[in-house]
Amino acid sequence: MVTRIPAAELTDYLERLYQAVGMAPADSRTMAEAHVEADLRGIPGHGSRLAPNYLAKLRSGRLNPRSRMTVLAESAGCLTLDGDLAPGPLAAARAVRGAVERARRAGVGLVTVRGSGHAGALGVHVTRAARQGLIGVLAAQTSSASVALHGGTGQPVLGNSALSIAVPGPEPEQPVLLDMATAAMSWGAVHQHARTGRLLPEGCALDRDGNQVRDPTEAAALLPGGARGQGLAILLELLVGTLTGSSPLPAGQEGRGLLCLAIDPAHLGIAPQLVAGVQEVGHTVRAPGGARMPGDRAWAQRADAVAHGISLDEADLRALVEAGRPAVPAPAGWAIHPTTSART
Repeated sequence: MVTRIPAAELTDYLERLYQAVGMAPADSRTMAEAHVEADLRGIPGHGSRLAPNYLAKLRSGRLNPRSRMTVLAESAGCLTLDGDLAPGPLAAARAVRGAVERARRAGVGLVTVRGSGHAGALGVHVTRAARQGLIGVLAAQTSSASVALHGGTGQPVLGNSALSIAVPGPEPEQPVLLDMATAAMSWGAVHQHARTGRLLPEGCALDRDGNQVRDPTEAAALLPGGARGQGLAILLELLVGTLTGSSPLPAGQEGRGLLCLAIDPAHLGIAPQLVAGVQEVGHTVRAPGGARMPGDRAWAQRADAVAHGISLDEADLRALVEAGRPAVPAPAGWAIHPTTSART
């Protein structure tokens, strides 16, 4: 059973959940908006279904609801922050904001964060740079080893590091947007396959014995997206881990590294040419018989979800309702019954 929830209603509820565990109103809003934006773009694995997990970590102290990100090093174009175990969406928003500010002044801005939590859908944050006319790059580590190597032992040794790049184009609200992890599939997608009873594509995951598996409930390790994906996974571990002062390999701790780069094309004198180039490439890629530009699917999904609501399945809706009890009651239309939901 699927329930359609208006984005504003879901945002309001999530905001109240985060305030209930001690987060400041502005930070609660940032968290809620990050989850809902991921849902709107069709990334449920990084959307509101993550909220109960984040809330549990905030209650237990694994994440800090009142984090104070502090400056460790600063120069005209660079900033290094201690994340103070801030939830990842807060750290990502701060990193993008800082990188944009420095790029406006110097042409290029680099912000690194160490010791932050899981950042969710990176494209949600880096889009903000592109909507201001800048190119944005955001990369994040994961804290646990979950990716095995092609030709390796079958045991996970790398994290499923993520990368997002946003480039402004002729439609300011819909930049070209790459948002990916280095494995062939994210854990969020694996869990979504398990909930919906779908098999995994070939070559995505291994079981505990190192054998390739398509049953998502048997997946114990992910595989990189081919040899190029494996190379990217290794390089992201090196770049994000070392440049942020974090561990270059997953350390099994909540804190992890986050890196943001912003480039202002106005400082290069090529802002109009960049937009024209995006338009030219987009026209060629989308020509009859062609393909989609990175981000096209997300923007189409977003338009539909804004118009018709965000789809939440029974299990995810139930988890959200339970996360609020007893302090934060869900809207009346979210009442969960043994076999169905009140709103369809």
